[in-house]
Amino acid sequence: MPSETRAGVHAMEAQGVSKNPWVAGTLSGVLPGLGQFYNRQWGKGVGFLLGVVITIVVLLSSVNLDALQRAAESGTPPDNIGLLFSLAIVSLAIAVWSIADAAWTANRSQM
Repeated sequence: MPSETRAGVHAMEAQGVSKNPWVAGTLSGVLPGLGQFYNRQWGKGVGFLLGVVITIVVLLSSVNLDALQRAAESGTPPDNIGLLFSLAIVSLAIAVWSIADAAWTANRSQM
């Protein structure tokens, strides 16, 4: 298998094995990193997957369900609403970035 690259795309994709951008984007929409795995970008796939998993784990570990329930019943925002919102936005940004990157890379492999 050749180790040459052309514009960041492995030589295997450059030699005619093109990837479908819709499939790559959809896979990354299901789970960030899957589209990169489809594009044979193993390091990027692991990075996106770990990025979203770590932010979700931190998000879930910072949630106190009893405090959230009390806040919902009383109508007051929970104490850590800023952290929860920030982590949700970061997780969403990683997911959108993964989708866009997978589709763009697959589209580039068709050229």
